[in-house]
Amino acid sequence: MPRRSLWHRRTAATDETAKAGAGRRRAPRWLRSRHNPVSAMILAAGWAAVVILALGMLLTWGDANPGNTLVDATLDAGRWLATPFHDVFTRSDPDEQLYINWTLAGVVYYALARTLSWMTRF
Repeated sequence: MPRRSLWHRRTAATDETAKAGAGRRRAPRWLRSRHNPVSAMILAAGWAAVVILALGMLLTWGDANPGNTLVDATLDAGRWLATPFHDVFTRSDPDEQLYINWTLAGVVYYALARTLSWMTRF
């Protein structure tokens, strides 16, 4: 009995069945397609929005100094990104309200970026 190797080795095909792929199925197009520059930029923009919102939540949670230039710029960018989700959920604690609404904004931006990126890959 011949030994089977653990790794599939690609060899030069000599007969017609090997050239045709020997009955193996290819993955669906949406699984094997790669990102083009447009879809990669859309996905990067979505990730950037999520990172800014998450960093803003971390800075708020850690009671960072809002007078600091970097903290202020991050919180301003987060507020601008979360504007459509400002009063989706209202709570008596303003920090809790910020965490919930900014998390919702991050999830929506990520899902939207993934969907648009997937749609532009074809």
